[in-house]
Amino acid sequence: LWMGELDPWWDENAIKSIWGSFGFNNVNVKLIKEKIQQGYNAGYCFIEFPTLELASSALSSNGSKIPNTNKSLKLNWASGGNASQPITNGQQSMGNGSRSGEVSIFVGDLAPDVTDTVLYEYFGTKYSSVSGTKIMIDQQTGGSKGYGFVRFLNELEQQRALVEMQGAILNGRPIRVSTAVPKNRQQGGQQMGGMRQPFHQQQPQLQSQQSLNSIPQNAQSQQILNSFDSQYQPPLTQFTDPNNTTVFIGGLSSMVTEDELRLYFQPFGDITYVKIPIGKGCGFVQYVTRASAELAISKMQGYPIGNSRIRLSWGRSNSNPKPQAYQKQPELPLLYGYPSTNQP
Repeated sequence: LWMGELDPWWDENAIKSIWGSFGFNNVNVKLIKEKIQQGYNAGYCFIEFPTLELASSALSSNGSKIPNTNKSLKLNWASGGNASQPITNGQQSMGNGSRSGEVSIFVGDLAPDVTDTVLYEYFGTKYSSVSGTKIMIDQQTGGSKGYGFVRFLNELEQQRALVEMQGAILNGRPIRVSTAVPKNRQQGGQQMGGMRQPFHQQQPQLQSQQSLNSIPQNAQSQQILNSFDSQYQPPLTQFTDPNNTTVFIGGLSSMVTEDELRLYFQPFGDITYVKIPIGKGCGFVQYVTRASAELAISKMQGYPIGNSRIRLSWGRSNSNPKPQAYQKQPELPLLYGYPSTNQP
């Protein structure tokens, strides 16, 4: 079961004692920790029972007052209401990896005060299969990096969220959602100098998902793609250099890291490297294919990253890249969703 609205200082033993007071003594507790306020829980946890019958019985206590507190039990199936698929010992808990069938989304442009709990409750009230959330933390400042991840146990709800939550307002800011890329897709030639998508330095590997290129094109995918309101479309001229795959990014905030820049540009194709020269206010992203670079320039022109809007043009693929005039390539196949961190 999912258990929410915990007091921040409750630990595993305190939660086991609570369940013991309701007559459930043989339970396992997976407590989700708060990263911003270290030492506290994130406001929710997962309770594992020996049998489905005991879990169902425990769920019937939802809303019951917790002894010696001013709180009541807030419970739900961790599997999104599907009582035929409880968490079992044969499945990995949330802290040790992703369970079979889990899918995730990336959530960006978050307000600084959005925590794991806030994000969970925001999505959990709309989608019953939400099984966990994760806000990425800056290890130097201890504050939020402004993006995180939401896990679903139902792929249809995940796909709905990609459409319905694009631009939704959370704590006064419109959020940006996209498909999260699995760790095994992140590797295999896409890293540069040991770089890795920051989520995977701290999080378990996500369930591998189908490449966006293999998902059928339909009205929903077109709707997601069209939902991006490009601030500026570069002038279109005749296609010239089919071998140039490097994108120049100008107007880049000094706060943006190479890993974060990769997150923004990974939706458009396989990346060879990402480079941000120190103190230059710009960066470079080199793709494997020209098609990926063209799509990135078309869709990310004028997009806000950090506290500024970026400007894009062609870079040179040698060791001293300089921007070139943007050139149009023949029409590209539709990618499912925008923006996305899958290739996606």
